[in-house]
Amino acid sequence: MEDTQNASANPEENSVEDENKIPENAFLIIEGVKVFPLRTPVVNMGRRLDNTLVIDDPRVSRNHAQLRAIKGRYVIFDLNSTGGTFINGQRASQSVLYPGDVVSLAGVALIFGQDNPPPRPDLATTSPFDSNGSERPTAVLSTMPPTKNKKK
Repeated sequence: MEDTQNASANPEENSVEDENKIPENAFLIIEGVKVFPLRTPVVNMGRRLDNTLVIDDPRVSRNHAQLRAIKGRYVIFDLNSTGGTFINGQRASQSVLYPGDVVSLAGVALIFGQDNPPPRPDLATTSPFDSNGSERPTAVLSTMPPTKNKKK
């Protein structure tokens, strides 16, 4: 007899859970000083006091940007802010965040971080390891001594 106790009655239920999964151990470092843990699926950012992350700076719009957990990653969305949302110096209306990304909300710097982030599929081809975990071959350096430049 097949064990079906742990199986979901609705197969779409698991995909909805995965769709809204909150990235583990994610945080923002605000202006290089304050650490703000990201623990909710939606984080509203701006000057208004009812935002999840209130940034008291006149350059920041009242409702400036929003972070949404999508498929285990945070995606930032600009909410038609006046000063704009920038990721690593590039203006963005929406962008997936990766650890080390510098987010600028109209000049206010936030650094996105995450302990033990999931692998980045876009970097698979530049990884120093192949898919089975063994190291790729490396260049062999010559063992000959360097030649000295002779003065003429």
